Amino acid sequence: MPSTALLRYDHERRARLEELVAAHRLVGGPGRGRRWRTQQLNNALVLRLAAEFQGFSRDLHDLSARTFASWAAGGNTSVESALDKLLVEGRQLDRGNANPGSLGSDFGRLGFTLWPALTQRDPMTPDQQAALDLLNRARNAIAHYNEGELAAVRKTGASITLRGFRRWQRDLDRLAVNLDAEVASQLGRLFQQPAPW
Repeated sequence: MPSTALLRYDHERRARLEELVAAHRLVGGPGRGRRWRTQQLNNALVLRLAAEFQGFSRDLHDLSARTFASWAAGGNTSVESALDKLLVEGRQLDRGNANPGSLGSDFGRLGFTLWPALTQRDPMTPDQQAALDLLNRARNAIAHYNEGELAAVRKTGASITLRGFRRWQRDLDRLAVNLDAEVASQLGRLFQQPAPW
């Protein structure tokens, strides 16, 4: 069963992305060919995808921290509140991108090493991790108007186009599903409970 964070990602967050895709189609047309009028929409898609994935990651971490605190506190609401606060205080997802390092650090507070666990769940995780890193590089280059970094991103073969956006979206969608399932599994193992979602 997916968490409320993943359900929100699949519905609300995806709907916002699809609004931009619809605008892209209106401006660029449905066929192939030169799309010189869509570059700013392509940039917006990259920025929005990074933002929505970060929002999902933060929602999932919030839910995980609340679950951890509730189970660890054993009914003591004061302890539960204190633990919840400690698990989210100063987390990297609140001040920077949802990149591999920030996800590993923030979810590591829950008592497991994220990326090896995800790779064990899905052998494609290193590709998804690389896609997330590249998306954030593109996002930062666009947001900070760094043409040199944007050129470096393009040299990797990534494209800031609708097609490139769809590739990143596909990788992040798969990563989100695996992250959601793995965090639930790890919490269940840690507390010897059924997975919380």
